Amino acid sequence: MNRARNIRHRLTTDFQLAILSLMGAIALIGITPFLFVRAANGEWYAFVVDLLIETVILGCMLRAWLTGKTHGPSLFLAYFIGAGAVAAISALGVAGQYWYFPAVVACFFLVHRHHALGIALGTLLVVLALGSLVGDASDIASFCVTGIVCAFLGYVFAFRTEVQRQQLEVLATKDALTATFNRHALLDELERARRVHARDKVGFGILVLDLDYFKSINDQYGHLAGDKVLVELARLLEKHIRKNDRLFRYGGEEFVILAHDVDEGALIAMADKLRVQVETCLRSPGGAAVTVSIGGSLLRPDESIDQWFARADAALYASKGSGRNRVTVDSAHY
Repeated sequence: MNRARNIRHRLTTDFQLAILSLMGAIALIGITPFLFVRAANGEWYAFVVDLLIETVILGCMLRAWLTGKTHGPSLFLAYFIGAGAVAAISALGVAGQYWYFPAVVACFFLVHRHHALGIALGTLLVVLALGSLVGDASDIASFCVTGIVCAFLGYVFAFRTEVQRQQLEVLATKDALTATFNRHALLDELERARRVHARDKVGFGILVLDLDYFKSINDQYGHLAGDKVLVELARLLEKHIRKNDRLFRYGGEEFVILAHDVDEGALIAMADKLRVQVETCLRSPGGAAVTVSIGGSLLRPDESIDQWFARADAALYASKGSGRNRVTVDSAHY
């Protein structure tokens, strides 16, 4: 059950991995039947070309799943598909020319649009130079024009998709008030941290920060004033966390920091530094100091993100219960 959930999570959160997986499924369903046809007809050159294409696609997909890295496999596969289109056209003639168009489309899903356009046009130039296109001059000209139109339509589509994807990512992962990452982004980052920790043994810690007596600010000065305090707190925290750490607004007046490559001592020192900075620099509309209570925990081996976060949340309540404006990291109290 956990394994199936992890697979679904990776497919829904990693677009490039989903594309490589789709390519693998298409290769199995779309190319495998042709292998049997080639073998039955004794078309061994075409058989080897199809088998090589299917093997490379599945190999790139498998590498992406095992390593968690998709850029290299995607780039290699895109250039290989371009070369495979040349080989298919050379081996199959008219039948092979039809494979050029799905190859062009596939490249725009796999790599940046500039790379994809270069592969599409480069492939067309190569088959022209080799004289592999079949038909009279009119047929070849028609194929080339159609191929160029297909490539540029793919470029425009990829550009529009990238712009819309970036806009959707901002809406999906950023908090509208503070412009920090939101709760949805936090869950994805915690899951990613858990995988990196399991693979590379890198230490990760989380700090949960909650403004003390924030309700009294809203009640006394209004919600707009309270929102201003939240924005100022977010800017202050962003200024004082490290470059590789991430800040999230978890909800209400609660923020979470994901700290990369830390041990317990470093996490405690980071939390206390932030507590002091908030107490020193942040003020309510009336001029009084605003403070935060902080709870933290380090990720343990074989621990779920729910368990990890629950320990940090319990530490936050311990800070609240011991007088507020405190730092608690597991059992350590400051």
